[in-house]
Amino acid sequence: MEGIVFDTAVFSSPIAFLCGVAIFAIAVAAIVLGAVADAEADGRRVYWAEWPLPESETKAPSKEEKISRAA
Repeated sequence: MEGIVFDTAVFSSPIAFLCGVAIFAIAVAAIVLGAVADAEADGRRVYWAEWPLPESETKAPSKEEKISRAA
């Protein structure tokens, strides 16, 4: 198994290398999302994953703004 990972001939094409990186990124994202789901199922709050973001605020449209109609 280590021979496959350390052998550079496996990554002879850039497409194969990029697909390997994409599969690795998908696996890492699935692990992180699974850990977050387990933490939320236990009742703990995950502050960095909450929505909406703390710095984002909903902005009400101003009353002075007129909507122009299309011709």
